[in-house]
Amino acid sequence: MTQPVLALSGIETYYGRIQALRGVTLDVNEGEIVALIGANGAGKTTTLRTISGLLKPARGSVRFRGEDLAPYSADAIVRMGVVHSPEGRRIFPRMSVRENLELGAFARTDGSGIKNDLAEVLALFPRLSERMTQRGGTLSGGEQQMLAIARALMSQPKVLLLDEPSMGLSPILVDTIFSVIRDINKRGVTILLIEQNARKALQVASRGYVLETGAIVKAGTANALLNDDDVRKAYLGED
Repeated sequence: MTQPVLALSGIETYYGRIQALRGVTLDVNEGEIVALIGANGAGKTTTLRTISGLLKPARGSVRFRGEDLAPYSADAIVRMGVVHSPEGRRIFPRMSVRENLELGAFARTDGSGIKNDLAEVLALFPRLSERMTQRGGTLSGGEQQMLAIARALMSQPKVLLLDEPSMGLSPILVDTIFSVIRDINKRGVTILLIEQNARKALQVASRGYVLETGAIVKAGTANALLNDDDVRKAYLGED
């Protein structure tokens, strides 16, 4: 059986004495989009922060292509190819769009490759190409989200961790963002997606996990979860 590109096993993560994750086990295979859904406070963002090395688990392991990530710092994990686009965009508001994108390539030394990737992300997000000299903080919410994802892509991710990419966006922009997520995946980037819009997330994903109070309570194909009565009631707004 093919080894997952990303595998979490028995992860327990704490904030001080408060346990946020309780034995989280999940895996993501090469080329997949996997959705992690759950209510606010379920531990979704904590899961991504643990994968990316911003938090260290008390127990359990995070493996990337079979290698335990525990010894590595967050910036080393980025260099390995696991890149986190965080909730709330977290762009640099006083820097220009170009400077934000260049910061995404901070760990790279391949000048020609950076130039090619810049052209590719601007093809994905043509609106950004019109605003290269504009400060990030003056962009609309949708444009800032585009910039956040584009900056992450400049790190050449093998696995892209997306945290709430559609938060606060209009329905039209939500459709645009999810269309881009599909395009990114078609270009060979594996994606672990956290998203409050569970229906949209499961519609683009091949598989999904449901997280409740820090524990995985359901897992299956995206189609199976879309048709699961409990998921439909709790996360899809259906009776």
